[in-house]
Amino acid sequence: MPISLDACLVRQCAPTLAGIKAGSLFCLDMDREILVCEIIAHWNRMLNTKNVFAKVVGEKRGLTYIYVYRPNLLNRVLLNGESQSFLKGYGYQKFDVESVLSHLRERFCAEAIFPHEVGILLDYPLEDVREFIVNGGKNSKRIGVWKVYHNVPNSVQIFDVYRKCQRDMIARFQEGATLESLTMVS
Repeated sequence: MPISLDACLVRQCAPTLAGIKAGSLFCLDMDREILVCEIIAHWNRMLNTKNVFAKVVGEKRGLTYIYVYRPNLLNRVLLNGESQSFLKGYGYQKFDVESVLSHLRERFCAEAIFPHEVGILLDYPLEDVREFIVNGGKNSKRIGVWKVYHNVPNSVQIFDVYRKCQRDMIARFQEGATLESLTMVS
């Protein structure tokens, strides 16, 4: 597997790999579906024993969207009654991890617009996800990992933790640490 793809995974998903975030989403510009399947299989072989999973959740405009997640942390998010109520507004009916990811994939395929409710699955604060959608991404108070509409100080602290985690993991990867050794067990 090309080292650059593993480096991309480390750069895009460090907080999830470290066990401090439920999920991360990134896209690859991939021409061949077979290659994407090989990449996902490679990552899952290395990471599933650490309770980290990678899954294609959508394709749009030649980009493949890959969701990397920790089922135990994602389940915690999905058990929240407010999150469930919010997701019901987008057609989600079951709140186990597989059902939610299946419906997200359907939304990616069926909708012309990006399914912004995915912010819930990325561990963004519900109030910020709601406001982002209501405001069409405008009028935020701060921009970091997500657009912040509420509780700026808390979000800035989280951004700092994520940024430090990312810097540390990238440095360790560049020094020769493997993807497996960088990924925490949970």
